[in-house]
Amino acid sequence: MSVIRIALVEDDSRHVQKITEYLERFRTEKGLAMSVRIFPDGEDIVENYRPEYDIILMDIQMRFLDGMTAARLIREKDKETVLIFLTSMAGYAIQGYEVEALDYILKPVSYDMFAQKLWRAIDVVQRNHTHNVVLTLKDGMVKLDVSEIRYIEARSHRMIYHTADMEYDVRGRLDDLEKELLPYGFFRSNRGYLVNLYHITAVRGDCCLIGGEKLPISRVRKPVLLEKLTEIL
Repeated sequence: MSVIRIALVEDDSRHVQKITEYLERFRTEKGLAMSVRIFPDGEDIVENYRPEYDIILMDIQMRFLDGMTAARLIREKDKETVLIFLTSMAGYAIQGYEVEALDYILKPVSYDMFAQKLWRAIDVVQRNHTHNVVLTLKDGMVKLDVSEIRYIEARSHRMIYHTADMEYDVRGRLDDLEKELLPYGFFRSNRGYLVNLYHITAVRGDCCLIGGEKLPISRVRKPVLLEKLTEIL
């Protein structure tokens, strides 16, 4: 699995220190790749929220924006992230059903309980995991499951994401996207195209066919592309 992205929303520095220590211990014990970002209040994670976290560990009682309100606002933009509440009062956690929270952890937090709940959350992420990319557009943003992307076309410094019914024009570099999407069945067919192998329906001459479109394949890369296609059949 790729890096597990975790957000910790907690306004008490003592709890932040303890939870980050637990996360590091858990990461080492399980041999997982994890990234952790800390937010000191609910309003900090809600402001300009982007759906990029696999798991959010959310304190309920915070000074400016409580965790339950923050969770409701997050759910308006992100239906997939796994929510776990941190609270000293079990009664608050019951409200978690309203925002489809997976679980809650009572404070003071013990490592054994924390590890058990976190492992359950990671199991949910793994079972439901589909890699997403978040595209920043001129008029907002969109979250795409990479399986929806048929191919990406480079036009100067613009990346054109082609899906079955839409095209998304964003800034970027094909070299960077190639590294990110390689584990998900994407292949650099030539200098200007990154194709999703799972969407290729035929290879004819120096082109591959995706959704009725002919996309060029460089002579050097064609044998490797054919080998990759054989692997996923």
